[in-house]
Amino acid sequence: MRALIPIAAAAAVALPAAPAAADAVTDKADVRCMLVLRFAARDPKAREMAVRGAHYYMGRLAARGPVARLEPVIVGEGRAMNSAAAAQAEFQRCAGELQKNQTEFQALDQKLAGENPAAPASGEPSKAAGPANEVDSSQAIEPPKDAEPR
Repeated sequence: MRALIPIAAAAAVALPAAPAAADAVTDKADVRCMLVLRFAARDPKAREMAVRGAHYYMGRLAARGPVARLEPVIVGEGRAMNSAAAAQAEFQRCAGELQKNQTEFQALDQKLAGENPAAPASGEPSKAAGPANEVDSSQAIEPPKDAEPR
């Protein structure tokens, strides 16, 4: 019995570390997305969609804890992403995530509109659903082609 006490104590200490480690990995990925989308927002053609995407990732980061914790992560990931190829790869990953999430929300919106008998006729945006209906998913975010990431 005494042999189990140190093992149980070690397990109790180790358990909270798993979510923190997962958050650190997710924070890094979200910071990289925020950085490449903020960079892409420099292109006037991509600005609106890139800013929306950057705000999405900023919201995810803020939801997991104080923003001040991100300073070393932002600096580190900005330095690590030091080539156009790395930035492009991150951009593609992030754009894919955004597209997937938007598709899922649109499907949910359609499902809920179908369950709501007072829903507007098709083609009219649902006032209850808010700005999600105003996003044109056919618009693609393109990174600037002539500049290196910082």
